[in-house]
Amino acid sequence: MKKTTKRVLAFLLASTFVFSAMTAGVFAIASYLNPNLGSVSTSTYMSVNSVDDFIDLIKTSGSAFSNITEPEKHNASGNDIAPTIIIPGISQSISYLADENGEPAKNSNGEELSGGLLIIDSSTLPGVLAGTVAGPLVTSLIAQADVGLSDAIYDTVTQVFSIQASGVDGKAKQNLQTITYEYPISEMNQDDRDYFYRMIPMKSVVDEIGGEDNLYFFTFPLISDPFISAAKLDSYIQMVKEQTGKDKVNIVTISLGGTILTAYLELYKNTNYPDINKVLNVVSCLDGTDVMGDFYMRNFNIEDEFFFQEFLPMVMKEMNGYATLGHLINVALKIFPRSVIEAILTAAVDGILDTLMLNCPQFWAMIPKDRYDDVIEKYSYIKNDPEYSRLYATIEHFQQARLNLKDNLVKLTKQGALVHNVCGYNLDYSSQDYCFFAAMKSSLTTNSDAIIDIDSTSLGATYAKAGDVLPEEYIASRDPKYISPDGSLDVSTCLFPDNVWFFQGQHHEVGRNDVVIKLIAKLASNQINSTADMPDKFPQFNGNRNTRNITRWCFDDADRVFAEYAEDPTLYNAEDIEELRAVYKEAEEYLENTICEPTSAKALLERFEYALCRVGVGEPPADTSTDEALEIICKFVDETVYGVFGANGFSDLNDSKVVIDVPVTF
Repeated sequence: MKKTTKRVLAFLLASTFVFSAMTAGVFAIASYLNPNLGSVSTSTYMSVNSVDDFIDLIKTSGSAFSNITEPEKHNASGNDIAPTIIIPGISQSISYLADENGEPAKNSNGEELSGGLLIIDSSTLPGVLAGTVAGPLVTSLIAQADVGLSDAIYDTVTQVFSIQASGVDGKAKQNLQTITYEYPISEMNQDDRDYFYRMIPMKSVVDEIGGEDNLYFFTFPLISDPFISAAKLDSYIQMVKEQTGKDKVNIVTISLGGTILTAYLELYKNTNYPDINKVLNVVSCLDGTDVMGDFYMRNFNIEDEFFFQEFLPMVMKEMNGYATLGHLINVALKIFPRSVIEAILTAAVDGILDTLMLNCPQFWAMIPKDRYDDVIEKYSYIKNDPEYSRLYATIEHFQQARLNLKDNLVKLTKQGALVHNVCGYNLDYSSQDYCFFAAMKSSLTTNSDAIIDIDSTSLGATYAKAGDVLPEEYIASRDPKYISPDGSLDVSTCLFPDNVWFFQGQHHEVGRNDVVIKLIAKLASNQINSTADMPDKFPQFNGNRNTRNITRWCFDDADRVFAEYAEDPTLYNAEDIEELRAVYKEAEEYLENTICEPTSAKALLERFEYALCRVGVGEPPADTSTDEALEIICKFVDETVYGVFGANGFSDLNDSKVVIDVPVTF
């Protein structure tokens, strides 16, 4: 199946923040041109969760791992290793809208309504936009005022996200089902196995943790109650124990999977957790993320220069390499008064909150515990209105689970289990991918992996904001062993300071870094049990690197070329083949070194891709001079217009009643 992409979400949310009305039209056109947006096919699970995955889809039809062979059953290396259960992140479990027979429902174009993150019926978008937005858009443009446009935006957003709406009881309104795997990776069909390795790139290390017989994938719905998912996890653990004959399991949580662990530990805290051997949290949401706290509180960075000039070019540059479109949109938005832009933004945020977030316990589970009181007070009707009693009880229960998490983890360790954490740090929300999160006010103060704050993923690190250092007097008073080399972290305040690893500058998408994957394997296979083990290879403080394209594509492409050359030496130039062999060997040696550094990885990838290009694999770099010139021109126009009008619309200067610094609610 093909999943709705995070990149589509990035475009949709970024646009929602700044130009909701215009976004609707653009998205409708995109959906018309590509009706597969927001739907999935029944034949494969071709997930696209990042720009890397999108590129992968262009390069392959899903056979990237077709050379995976069945592992030998009951791999000997797994005899003394507990089976590992992966609890994945926010977009890695596939859910679908089911019909009355429990089968995936289809839209009017015959496409299944399914996805890992958003489930959107693209076939209805043109009609929704034409029938809801078009009229108020034209009227408001003529009147230079909000003539029903914000109401139309709200209605559009609620309709777009209606498939995943929750009721006042906290339950999904629609019949949403989640695909589950009641068997190990070794028993998945090829499509499902390909999907798993695309999401969790552990193919190269799976033998270290006992082979595919010893590896399981627990999926859970996004639109749900984390305690229901936790109860299903317990049943899943019992199933894994029965299938493997093992007494205990390892739990690996990734990102949102940390909330399911939190609920599980609270739900079964009176059992002494007899089934758990190890818990390994990888960039896990253990105390929420300020991204979510800011969204619930509408705590956005709406400073004029950032929000109305810098934000969209930054987002668009991430999406397609150039900020040109962002600059053009900034200028185009001036056709509306600032008050109209603010009204439609407020309406769009209202629609997202009312439809997706306010009634969904799983979204509440992503709010940090120190922000929960403010958020629940803001939406006090949830705790005061009897109609919401079930929802309120659930989110209060999870808040208690969050408050009890550290005690529950300590209790777990007293039963003999180990708890490990792997984290990225020293990024704000504008760093690298998904930089639309820079609109959150906390981006100005965070130290994170660009998605989840370091105190959440590390269970308590003390930090300076990304790019800064802790005060000298503070550092002088602490054990230098636990101060990060860049001076931004004190990890002595973590719950398990000797069982947490930090990758400086590492983005939340840790699957791109082969060293993180190797560390996970060493931890799950008991080769490493604390930071004192293998510190020369896996130090507590490491750097970052992106080797995804090397490990996923370059080696396979080169192997194919070598095989073809062996059969017919006339196909390739011998000198080019020797160059490719040299780079191949260099890459193998490079990957043996587990001390991360980003620039060397990037340079190696460029050399590998160039060597492949010489033998006809891939395209040479395109001439970008026209794109670069166009970007410069559009930036100049944007800055000139902003210099005259600031954050206001063209018509604002003609309105003597305009108050420039108006308060906004979005």
